[in-house]
Amino acid sequence: MTEIVLKPELLKGLQKVLVDYEPKNEDPILASQYLSAVVGSIVATAEIPKKDKDDILKQLIEFTQYVYDQQTSALEGEAQKAPQNAEEAYGTWKPESN
Repeated sequence: MTEIVLKPELLKGLQKVLVDYEPKNEDPILASQYLSAVVGSIVATAEIPKKDKDDILKQLIEFTQYVYDQQTSALEGEAQKAPQNAEEAYGTWKPESN
């Protein structure tokens, strides 16, 4: 299975690409909409059966919720603790086997 590790430099690089494309993407909600549209487009245009696309999209939506929940909890915990190492990775995802 594939393991995904999100690091701060990746997130900053993606944000820079989005802002370079459209300066309004400084707004994290608008930037998130762009990223969601890109994901939807990539899955929709993949040359795989529609049922597989639907399953993949469902997994990605669930994964997005997982990362959101994890980050929200981490941010709440950071408010109560000392800052952690900025190089620490987060957001590991292992796709479901069909």
